[in-house]
Amino acid sequence: MHANALGLNLRIGLVAVLTGLLGACATVEAIIPVSHSAQSEAGVQSHMSPGTNADKIVVLPMSAEDLECPVVELQDGAATVRVGGAENSAVRYQFDLVDTARECQPRGDQFSLKVGVSGRLLIGPAGSPGAYSTNVKVIVRREVDQKTIFEKTYRAEANTAGGAEAPFRVVTEPIMLPFTRTKLNDDYSIFVGFENGRNVEIERPRHHRKPKQQASNPAPQ
Repeated sequence: MHANALGLNLRIGLVAVLTGLLGACATVEAIIPVSHSAQSEAGVQSHMSPGTNADKIVVLPMSAEDLECPVVELQDGAATVRVGGAENSAVRYQFDLVDTARECQPRGDQFSLKVGVSGRLLIGPAGSPGAYSTNVKVIVRREVDQKTIFEKTYRAEANTAGGAEAPFRVVTEPIMLPFTRTKLNDDYSIFVGFENGRNVEIERPRHHRKPKQQASNPAPQ
């Protein structure tokens, strides 16, 4: 792919990413493989006072279909991370978030949450094909007190194998959280995004130059 075409891709990359995220979280199969855990499992008995059906915990048995899993939200300004100069012609490579997914499974008085993100690596006009990596952060917030109850950084890696772009995927381990009610989206929020400006490891020079030795002054005669 020519440099001009790459520059065009990088210019429209953010628009394409935001457009793709409008339909994010529709399904999890594309990112998180379906497993036996998606089958019906034991939930918890309801001891809540009478209220609306939406606020009641479902009585046994309960499955993932009974839960309203929190929607994955994108952190502001964290859909894209570039390495290189400010101009498109100076970009070495760029990571874009394209899609997100989540999966909630009842586990007694808890539930397990998996979060997945997928995207692409683009090689810029100033870069060269190869393997690159960056950091993706996943945050879960409890809405009742706006407290962060889970936060972890994951490594996203992609290899263009001589080409101009390559996909990447990150899926979290099961995150165990207190089970509140079936409308989990009212009690928890999920945020994902790149750690912009924190790719210190991949930007560190491979070889450090030794400082030049200053010439010693000759001893006075």
